[in-house]
Amino acid sequence: MNNTNGWDSYKKLVVHELERSNSRLTEIDSRLRHIEKKLAILDTKVYAATFLFSIIFTAVFNMLAGWI
Repeated sequence: MNNTNGWDSYKKLVVHELERSNSRLTEIDSRLRHIEKKLAILDTKVYAATFLFSIIFTAVFNMLAGWI
């Protein structure tokens, strides 16, 4: 009889927990990549809106300055 003091059971538990942790980290990594994509899109929209606002503001300012 080979007495391993429960090492085989403990080893299975540890491997199972490592696999579970790896699965969870993979899920978190996927969600993080999705958030990063959304943030990049949002940044682009903000920069574009700021650029358009500055063009409109400059044009209005120039028209007002021309009338004065």
